[in-house]
Amino acid sequence: MASTIYLVSAALMAVLLVAVVAATVGRGWKKYTPGLQHDQSVWSSLAGSESAWTLAFIVAALAVGGGATLFVSGDSFSGSIVAVGGAAVGVALAAAFVFYLFFGTYAAAKSRGYRRAAAVMAGSWVLGLLVVLVITVNLLTGA
Repeated sequence: MASTIYLVSAALMAVLLVAVVAATVGRGWKKYTPGLQHDQSVWSSLAGSESAWTLAFIVAALAVGGGATLFVSGDSFSGSIVAVGGAAVGVALAAAFVFYLFFGTYAAAKSRGYRRAAAVMAGSWVLGLLVVLVITVNLLTGA
């Protein structure tokens, strides 16, 4: 029974390989010239807007400040609200750390002359290393 499954799997992979080769060879890739797009998406225009970054910073600062205030005022509010405040501060600080790692690596790569795709790859590589580090710590500590 297992040999039949292996044969079917090998046949499907061969069909997939032929389809990929046919798609690659069948098109006129040598004649293709990419065109530049002048249209910006909403996210691209927001990323380039200084007021959007300022507003995002103010919202993040108020969220962290409010969460910290809730976390340290344990007797004034119920325990669940205090726990939510602590969790909000933890999540906000973790998100800021991840953003700092990614954007710092991206900015460093761009300042060294790399193009956008290579800079994004470097930032993603650092985040991947962070995930591997977290998994390794979890496996070593048994948590």
